[in-house]
Amino acid sequence: MTRFLKNNWLIILVELLVISAFCVLYGRYGDIYVDSFREAYISEQMLSGKLLYKNIFCIYPPLGYMINALLFKFFGVSLKVLYFAGLFSAIGIFYFINKICKKFFDNLITSGILLFCTAGFVFSPNVFNPVFPYSYGMLYGLLFALISIYFALTKKFPLSYLFCSLAICSKIEFMLLLPALIYLSKKESWRKNFILFILPFIVVIMIILLQGTEITDILTSLGLIQITGQTDTIKEFYWSMGLIPTIHHIPLYLQNFLKFIFPFPYLIYQEIATWIFPVSLVLFMFKRKKLSEAEIFFVLSSILVSLKVFFGLTMQSYGVFYLSFALISICILLKGRLKKIFGIYLIVWALIIGYNNSQILIKKNFIISNEKGIVKVLPKDGKIISETIKFVDTLPNEAVVVIYPEELAVNYFTGRKSDDKFYSLIPLYTEVFGEETIIKRLEIKKPDYIIINDYNTFAYGFSKFGKDYAQNVMRYINDTYKKITPIETVHDILIYKK
Repeated sequence: MTRFLKNNWLIILVELLVISAFCVLYGRYGDIYVDSFREAYISEQMLSGKLLYKNIFCIYPPLGYMINALLFKFFGVSLKVLYFAGLFSAIGIFYFINKICKKFFDNLITSGILLFCTAGFVFSPNVFNPVFPYSYGMLYGLLFALISIYFALTKKFPLSYLFCSLAICSKIEFMLLLPALIYLSKKESWRKNFILFILPFIVVIMIILLQGTEITDILTSLGLIQITGQTDTIKEFYWSMGLIPTIHHIPLYLQNFLKFIFPFPYLIYQEIATWIFPVSLVLFMFKRKKLSEAEIFFVLSSILVSLKVFFGLTMQSYGVFYLSFALISICILLKGRLKKIFGIYLIVWALIIGYNNSQILIKKNFIISNEKGIVKVLPKDGKIISETIKFVDTLPNEAVVVIYPEELAVNYFTGRKSDDKFYSLIPLYTEVFGEETIIKRLEIKKPDYIIINDYNTFAYGFSKFGKDYAQNVMRYINDTYKKITPIETVHDILIYKK
């Protein structure tokens, strides 16, 4: 027992910190308006017979939703089921980050990496967190990818290929792990393990097809995903998140590097890691001949799977899911005293980031709850949402209520269905489908109630639904539906009745 504690005290402390944060911050993760409740709502709808890609519009691979629907099936439909799924995933993620770090580093560097990831990820105040994230597919994919990398480093390639496949079935960008895996395992091993790699794809697709989704439905969804990636709106979103590089970013990388070096005067820390991947790539190009095969494999894997956030590793977006890749890679490439200094800086920044994030999370103290779970939000949001929930609770159980641009939390808590295709009309989806298609859908489905909230969609380059985007849809709603008296205590929503 003494030997076990001596060898594992660091990861035990980190896991206890993760569990403690989960208990103290229970219900405060995620976002009441955006993304989070899509994860709960879609999984619940799957239990009622709705089919991914056929009835339910979805831009992500299916495995995350399938896992959550299965958990709901066994443990009941409740937010606590998803919260605990997130907790166990986080415990697994940090366990394998620690196992990978031990392949390359001493306790100082490993401590810095683990604590920095804890501060930026576990204490994340937005939807990019490990407990109630914007996408459980991303969370499960990260866990599977880390397991795959660990097994590759231990030369257990059959298991590595299997978990690589599971990662891809959860989030498509993990497909880019495959070239690095082939490099390390050599072509002969790739051929030998092809069946294990392809098996999860076959099983997942067969389940979807046997449930009733057709090949044409899957192909249509793939086409919509391709269109989504080419829209002006998504480019604006990536631009606003700093993911599209320009020559103007170079001074910003330098500025954020200096912020990292001189941490105390700078409490605005969200961009301090943006320089890590570009610097890692430059160092990798110069030092790759001096690296071991395992080091080349990990750095190459990190750069490939993180291409989406390569120039925008910010802790206000899904860059936090790639923090471990970035930090392990840069520490592999730094040598001697520089590596130790970097490890110390990570610990210092972990304290700053952890404190700042916890202060934001603690302010989420307005409780919304019923038998389907509890969520704690900022008071300014909580009042609006809770009053909307009270109003929708007065409607017939069979009423179809859509809320634009987005607010599936109300549908989830009240049990009222939204539109399975257009449950969200953020600017991105409005551009993908086109307003004519959306209006035709409204004419056919005729939802009983349409609620327009005041959610600001500035990240997509627009402000409000019906104001500077979706004006034709809003005009149709005004012409076809009857505006009813708004909730007395809430002036930020419009309610329309069929």
